[in-house]
Amino acid sequence: MVRRRGNIWIWLIGVPVILWAIAHWGFYYFVKSELDRAIFQVAPQATIHYRELGTSLSGKIDVRGIEIVPAGQEQEIFIRAVHVQGPDAISYLAQKLPALGENTLPDTLNVVIKDVEIDISGDRAAQLDGFGERAGLRKTDGKPLDICQAGSGPSMSQLQELGFEKIRMDMRFGYQYIPSSQKLYGNFSLHVQDMQRLTMSLALDNVPALDGQKLLGALLSGLKITYENAPEFGRKVTEYCAQKRGVTPEDFKLLMVDDFIREIERNGILLGPGLRHALKEYVTSWGSLLIEFSPPNPVGVFALMRLPREQVAEKLGLQLAVNDRLVTDLSFRVLDGVSLVRRNSGAGEKQEQKPLPPKVEYMWEYRKVPVGRLSNYLDRRVILKERDGRTRKGILVEVKDGRISIQQRISGGKFTAHLLADNIVSAQARVKVPVSTPQQAVSQKADANNAKAAAEQGQQAGG
Repeated sequence: MVRRRGNIWIWLIGVPVILWAIAHWGFYYFVKSELDRAIFQVAPQATIHYRELGTSLSGKIDVRGIEIVPAGQEQEIFIRAVHVQGPDAISYLAQKLPALGENTLPDTLNVVIKDVEIDISGDRAAQLDGFGERAGLRKTDGKPLDICQAGSGPSMSQLQELGFEKIRMDMRFGYQYIPSSQKLYGNFSLHVQDMQRLTMSLALDNVPALDGQKLLGALLSGLKITYENAPEFGRKVTEYCAQKRGVTPEDFKLLMVDDFIREIERNGILLGPGLRHALKEYVTSWGSLLIEFSPPNPVGVFALMRLPREQVAEKLGLQLAVNDRLVTDLSFRVLDGVSLVRRNSGAGEKQEQKPLPPKVEYMWEYRKVPVGRLSNYLDRRVILKERDGRTRKGILVEVKDGRISIQQRISGGKFTAHLLADNIVSAQARVKVPVSTPQQAVSQKADANNAKAAAEQGQQAGG
């Protein structure tokens, strides 16, 4: 009888412990084999070593003491720890092993990279710049990185000249997929100590599966990007670049604003007064920048690509804030015009030179529209006046069954106001209207003078 009871305890305690040990070590060796395989694959580009690997059946993976040496380099990039949190080990293995399920991504994953350290002292900065250029790390126009140029980042040599001997940073990213509602939430953050911080959050609808091809049909329901500069770093950059250009720090800030505006105008966009002021304030203070997209209705990538670019801001519900102050004037102008592409037909053969079509300049402004036709202006900014004199301003999201719904911005968020159409006495909608250029104005004036002269000649002939 005693022996039988002892056997029961062995089954109740011993077997689960054995199964737990098998699962624990099985998951450990599975992760280790996958990690070693990934290191082997990147061996031509870099040599990677790690000191310690830890796993948990809860789905947590810890890799500590990571050393990365790029090919052809001597200095290493050191990472103190990488923490990965996914689903529990059994669920993860069930997705990865062909015998148990499909080889798909887990529904949730979070990665934290702690204490990345890059030594840029001595000649290491120049070596890293050379490695980065060979790897294609350049500006969009193909020129080397230059922190003193609009739209560019710093080179390692410039950071060294700014007084940095080491770059330290933390990074985290992850996602959560909810199959029942087909929603995907993602996040990313990067903090470079004593320099900058970038955070992003993303929300997608209509995601049938975590598959690259199926993600093409996803709908954007929210995107928030926050970019912050450390004030002391901004001051150092301003003084450094001002000295390189031979101007005062204040003059350099103004020159940088002009450079940014010219860069934007090259893409066919002319900023209005509000956006110009916001850009000047940001460059002057090097503070925080918030860009948020909150579409009144989730919008797809392909639908967005087909939209005229002057409608993108409206459809995406663009909100912009500089140093925690909301930019209320988001007006801008769009230049339309197509450049003819010339092709070489052969040596010595002359090509017909056709004049470029005139560029038409547009701007956004509010125009009065009939209340009964507001449904033609969905996802546009509107101003509605009620019978009691109150004015409502926001994005028109729905006109249905005698009810008008607009999305309004309030402190700390947004809310949707539902109004009775019969209670609206006047309405204005934000529309794109052409603006006469000086050449057009001269042409119109000449046409008017010709018409006037012809009329006077007709009167004389008739008289």
